Amino acid sequence: MHHHPSLRVARPAPLCAVTALAALTLVAFALVAAPLAAQPRTTVVRVTDAATGRPVSGAELRVGTPDHVVRARTDARGLARLPGVRATDSLRVRAVGYVATAAPLPAGDTVSVRLAAVPLALDQLVVTAARRPQRLADAVVTTEVVSRREIEQTGASDLASVVAEQTGVQAQAGTPSGAGVMLQGIGAERVLVLLDGQPLVGRISGNFDLSRLPTAMVERVEVVRGPQSTLYGSEAMGGVVNIITRTAPDARWSGTATLLGGTGGRRDGTLGATLTRGDWSAVAGAGLRTTHRAPGVADEAGALADRGDGSLTLRWAPDSARSAEVSALVVDERQRWRSGPGYQFADNVQTAARLTASMPLGGTHRLTPTLHLSRFDHLSRAAQGPVPVAGTGDRQRQQLLEAELLYAGRLAGAAVDAGVEARRESISSSDGRIRGAEDGRARTLHSAEPFAQVELGGGAWSVVPGARLTWNEQWGSRLTPRVATRWRATDALTLRLSTGRGFRAPDFKELYLDFLNDAAGYAVSGNPDLRPETSDNVTAGAEWSAGRLYARTQLYWNRLHDFIEARPVASDDGLQHFAYANVAEARTAGADLELGVVLGRSRAEAAYSYLDTEDRATGLALLGRAPHSARATLSGPLLAGVRGTLTGLYTGSAPLAYDVTGRAAREREAFARADVRLARALPRGLELVVGVDNLFDARPAQWEAAVARRLYTALSWTALGGVP
Repeated sequence: MHHHPSLRVARPAPLCAVTALAALTLVAFALVAAPLAAQPRTTVVRVTDAATGRPVSGAELRVGTPDHVVRARTDARGLARLPGVRATDSLRVRAVGYVATAAPLPAGDTVSVRLAAVPLALDQLVVTAARRPQRLADAVVTTEVVSRREIEQTGASDLASVVAEQTGVQAQAGTPSGAGVMLQGIGAERVLVLLDGQPLVGRISGNFDLSRLPTAMVERVEVVRGPQSTLYGSEAMGGVVNIITRTAPDARWSGTATLLGGTGGRRDGTLGATLTRGDWSAVAGAGLRTTHRAPGVADEAGALADRGDGSLTLRWAPDSARSAEVSALVVDERQRWRSGPGYQFADNVQTAARLTASMPLGGTHRLTPTLHLSRFDHLSRAAQGPVPVAGTGDRQRQQLLEAELLYAGRLAGAAVDAGVEARRESISSSDGRIRGAEDGRARTLHSAEPFAQVELGGGAWSVVPGARLTWNEQWGSRLTPRVATRWRATDALTLRLSTGRGFRAPDFKELYLDFLNDAAGYAVSGNPDLRPETSDNVTAGAEWSAGRLYARTQLYWNRLHDFIEARPVASDDGLQHFAYANVAEARTAGADLELGVVLGRSRAEAAYSYLDTEDRATGLALLGRAPHSARATLSGPLLAGVRGTLTGLYTGSAPLAYDVTGRAAREREAFARADVRLARALPRGLELVVGVDNLFDARPAQWEAAVARRLYTALSWTALGGVP
């Protein structure tokens, strides 16, 4: 019995010793680990798009506390190195177009951050609204940006298909004029197409064929609806479509390649490369596109469009203040379509070249001189068989040579954008029917256009008056003023209001060309006494964006004067004769509404447009304009790493001709279309894409373009090498 107490005392002794030893070990570990945790280290951060998994370049990283801050920016691979950071630091990541994120810095030498895209990136830079870079939120006129990501989601290889899907845009197609777009109910001949801010010639029957231009070379498209003649002159009555080409990423070199095949004879192949060395960078691209359809032709039997393109841009930028750039584009296309028992052919060559520089003048002043050349060669032929006869047809050439000097700076506390443009335009025709030319084959016109706008105020409120004076040796002078205002009511809400005048000068064909079509039995005569068309416009808009939600609306009213149309004239030779004249007056009005939301890694957008038009002479609606149109897009991740995009497009019915009672004798039916695109990233920079355009094969009557269902699959490759 005396041993029991000793036994009870002896048992806890080893347990207490173990406990004490463990406690001492934990204390020692904590004393050693604490300095190690605080020990600075180098961390590599990789930033990617949460929806696509693609790297986000140019993301701003900030790590630390107010007394110890480390900053970095991701390269083209989405990578950034953060030296001297500690595990106790916090990481903040911000990128244009994405929701900012902040979190404690995870342990480890490599950290991955996924950013969710905002539906409307107000911090992204645009250039169309002021002819200089500015934040989208600061633009005084509503600007719609079609990003590279959105271009890829359409699955389109030509720009016409991309732009026609945007809010307030309706397609306008014809043969051989091609696929153009209407803005605010104003026809494609009155919508200006720019390439990096410079106009492109190449209109056929007043229409510029956007399907001629490839999407592979495009970084983004900026669309400004409503007259922009104050900044851009003629043809900008309906608005401006500015195509911004791709630039070199933040890498020593990069390469891209895409192969696409689809039904309807669609075959596309593109190659792209960039190279950066010190202050110099080069961007090059080439592509071939083939399809068994011609723009504006519903009948695909015997139709064909072959296009080849090449582009090159060289840039020298020793610092952020100075730069010089030279660029060139060539597009060669061959088109064929059935016409009665035979075939029609259009062979076109589009070329453009640009030399520009940007230089500071000290302080906030900057000059940007530009020399720009645009040329279009069009050969029209006909034959009974599918191959044209060599040496036949009528060849027309259009050419524009423009010298431009822009100024941007601050004078007396106000932001001033001003410039002067001098143009030389020419046209030639092999058939010798150009009125007023010595040999009937060529004419040339010269013009000069100074312009300026001043931004008064700034911050929450700004008012921007501006004006352009255009002088032309044929039709004289024209003044086009505009006043626009922007009020940032809150951080999320911006209101805009503008009123101004637009104009379009009569083109060479309307002025001088006498056109005869014996087979069709009609002739059209030019009129050198034509005056420019003009328009008066009022536009109001509201834009609300808060993180993952946005809403935008625009109301507009246009009064159109002296529209140029071909009207019948008396003749006794058995042909129908027409002559151009300033005869038409019209009105357009309407509203555009857009909504968007980001939900996790998914994105949804919807838009609706209402258009009301009137021919002032008859009181009837303008032909070919649909009162209602809508668009909806849903994109996000599916299964096994596949990303999906579903797009729905609706264009309402529109009158195409009236009878003597004013009723629609011919009408284009409404068109509802659904497109699906599936994409899956593969190893080594590869991506596989499968898509269907017009999923349900809707084929409404009287549509100018082919709308049959199309399936396609594509394999693309992208590689990046090093950081310059």
